[in-house]
Amino acid sequence: MRIRSPSFLIGVVVCYILCIVNHATAQGTSLIPSASPLPKPSAVPQGRADRRKQSKNVHDFFKAFGWLRHNETIPDAQFPAAVRRIQKVLREPPTGVYDQHMESVMSRPRCGTIPPYNPDEAKGDKDIRKRYVIWGPKWDHSPITYRFNNFTADLPADRQKSIVSAAFTQWTKLLPISIAPAATNAPKADIHVRFMSMGPDETAYAFTNMIADGLALSSGLINITFNDDYNWSDDRLFAFTATHEIGHALGLSHSRVEDAVMFLYYEGMNRPIHPDDQAAVHTVYGWKNPRWSRIDGNSATRNLIQVSSATTSSTTPALVDGIYQLRSTGQVLWYNPSGTWTSVDNNKDTVQIAGANGYLYQRHADGSTYKYSGAGTNWQWIGAANDNVIDIVAAADQVYMRRKDGWIARWSGTAQTWTAIQQPSSPSSAQIAVTDSKTLWNLLSNGDIVRSEWPYSATSWQIVDINPANIQIAVGGENFYKLQSDGSVIWLDMEQYYWADVENAGSVAIYAVGNFLYSRHADGSVWRYTGTPGIWEMLDERKDSVAVVGDRSGGVYEMVKGGDIYKLVS
Repeated sequence: MRIRSPSFLIGVVVCYILCIVNHATAQGTSLIPSASPLPKPSAVPQGRADRRKQSKNVHDFFKAFGWLRHNETIPDAQFPAAVRRIQKVLREPPTGVYDQHMESVMSRPRCGTIPPYNPDEAKGDKDIRKRYVIWGPKWDHSPITYRFNNFTADLPADRQKSIVSAAFTQWTKLLPISIAPAATNAPKADIHVRFMSMGPDETAYAFTNMIADGLALSSGLINITFNDDYNWSDDRLFAFTATHEIGHALGLSHSRVEDAVMFLYYEGMNRPIHPDDQAAVHTVYGWKNPRWSRIDGNSATRNLIQVSSATTSSTTPALVDGIYQLRSTGQVLWYNPSGTWTSVDNNKDTVQIAGANGYLYQRHADGSTYKYSGAGTNWQWIGAANDNVIDIVAAADQVYMRRKDGWIARWSGTAQTWTAIQQPSSPSSAQIAVTDSKTLWNLLSNGDIVRSEWPYSATSWQIVDINPANIQIAVGGENFYKLQSDGSVIWLDMEQYYWADVENAGSVAIYAVGNFLYSRHADGSVWRYTGTPGIWEMLDERKDSVAVVGDRSGGVYEMVKGGDIYKLVS
């Protein structure tokens, strides 16, 4: 989810916004649309054959999600409503018109697995954000065994065995269970793989019998069946189909996330297990290894930060990159990759640390500011004592301070000289955030959001949002997010220039770095954004989380009540 620099169109829109902002009097008015304009539906022709095909596609979709009872059909009068429900899943405007996008999706290879009727699912989309679906029972033993009943003539048998084995590995590398071919002298296997002709009218590429006794999947009765009327010489299609069907054989139903392996339709291109698939299978079986490893426990720990450079990879970090903690004694410690903590300063006057892009800073109680040299405990004095300082923020290759007079100041890079960036209006700053290209975002105390692009000037501020519900902002790379008082996390699409709601599940804090966004909920659980609006991966469900930080390569650290620090390891 990468955002390019604002285009000329954005500039035009911003100019227009600045022209009308004085006329915006209603509190909570957003100066950027909350959704992109809805396109006019492009209907597919409605000939008799087309209507039959469209009806079959809609019915197949409903059956694949357990929305229809056996032999139940959708009345013609309810067909537009059924189409709208599918369009919500596909995240397109719910027009009720069977359009070209639906036709394109439903023309792709399809899974024929039909889960049991699910009355809760069939009632309707009370929560259209719901993603993966768990079928119910799971395997109650390990290892799970499988066996080929027969082979297709389209690929060598050894190649088929290799592809299926790799497909099983896609899942087992995530899980605390193992799967292996059944012994030749074993009377049966847990899962059987077979090929058979399904007839010229069958559009499904494969299906899985999902048979259980209500408690566990039934050994010997779970069959993954490939439609041998299709040509399986494209081993990419075979590999992806096998990975999808194995997901069913492990107890997963179809996902509502179009990019997930467990989505009903696929494109025949093998791809890694999606975070939505991971969340589903972890919900059923747990994790292969402990999710979190405790790396420190000290009740004096008061803050945790991550210094992560934009220009380096995880294998060649900058000298100062890494995780740091500040203790109530003023001691600053760095977490060495070897697994130990190293003190880089121990000054009782230190009240805050901040860092970014290979630089680490600290602020003292008197407002003075220091920069870490990267060696031993040597710090450079860069800011004189000043009781006007509220806090410091490090971003890109700069360090900023928020002041009580409402202005922002930036270190010039020499001695103790700071350049003031005049505030655009009277409310004081509540928070600032800065992109990699040094665009400065400012959340004002009244909820307004303004920004200034590099190089800054007193006249460069642009009003972006007027909304008293805004309570926090975050920047990851060039991506901008805001958190509202109702718990919604909102992303600014800088290409089409509109606000997009990416989470509405009770968030109380957000943290962004690079292409990653994290959300902490009121119950203490920690979630990572997958890049699909509404689809988040739960990283931790503990109730005592107080802070989460991460690096640009996906490393995550968490601080909990009591000062313990944990590292995500699985």
